Amino acid sequence: MTLMTRRRMRPWLGTYVTVEAGMATEAEALRVIEAAFARVAEVHLAMSFHSADSEIARLHREAAHRPTPVGEHTWSVLALTLRLAALSDGVFDPTVAASLVRHGALPRPDGPAPHPRATWRDIELLDDRHVRFHRPLWLDLGGIAKGHAVDCAIDAMLELGASHALVNAGGDLRIAGERTEGLPLTIRAPDAPHRHLPLGVLSTGAAATSGDFLFGRSDPAPAISPLVDPHKGVRPAQARSVTVLAPTCALADGLTKIVGLRDTASLPVLRLLDAHAAILDTPDTLQVTDGFWQQLVQPPSIGPALHV
Repeated sequence: MTLMTRRRMRPWLGTYVTVEAGMATEAEALRVIEAAFARVAEVHLAMSFHSADSEIARLHREAAHRPTPVGEHTWSVLALTLRLAALSDGVFDPTVAASLVRHGALPRPDGPAPHPRATWRDIELLDDRHVRFHRPLWLDLGGIAKGHAVDCAIDAMLELGASHALVNAGGDLRIAGERTEGLPLTIRAPDAPHRHLPLGVLSTGAAATSGDFLFGRSDPAPAISPLVDPHKGVRPAQARSVTVLAPTCALADGLTKIVGLRDTASLPVLRLLDAHAAILDTPDTLQVTDGFWQQLVQPPSIGPALHV
């Protein structure tokens, strides 16, 4: 049977999200794509730092005073966030939002000001999807929520019978099912973001890329890195790109931050979670973990890589 493949793109999650589905008919493919975008919208609305109506905003206002209910998406992301925080000894810490607010990278949310010593350990997940903060804090789940949205969109399409499903959300992508061709995986050169470098072809699984050079402010002040060290605070943006391949996009998304801050010290966490990483520094100096190239269909074309 010939399958019908359709693709659509829409602005969500602070970027453009591309969704592709394979079904028996065009009508079915478009219906599946709509279901995927509906899941993406759910995640966006639940965890938007910028919206006063999001579940994150409600946690900022209430969770330090009383257990506060959240939906399935926020609960799942918080659970994975706390796991990554524990595995990385707190390098992955969603409470660094306070530093980003101070430097103008995020708007000041409503609610009590964060305690200066608040960390991820002050977040407690209770029964019945309730969350409590032991000290006031501000959460930024942007380092993992986009990957979760990609996973949810993939799940929505597979649940409706898609033969294959693909979602690409501005550097966070995942492929599932039987796609005729893989997806070329390219990354931007850290020293020249307009230039794209091919890594290979991804046929299944998830990938996420994080680059300091894509983050900054509109004023003349130097761009700051979105990777905030919980102990040292914000730092200037660097000409560096981190790509992680993992079974799910949420994992890949979160792990790019750990790799970006810990470099080779992140290897035990990557191995534990069956993930692989590539770090591209200027001028085109590439480091990859063992097994990275085996996850891609075609070999790299950007020169030799240093395995770590």
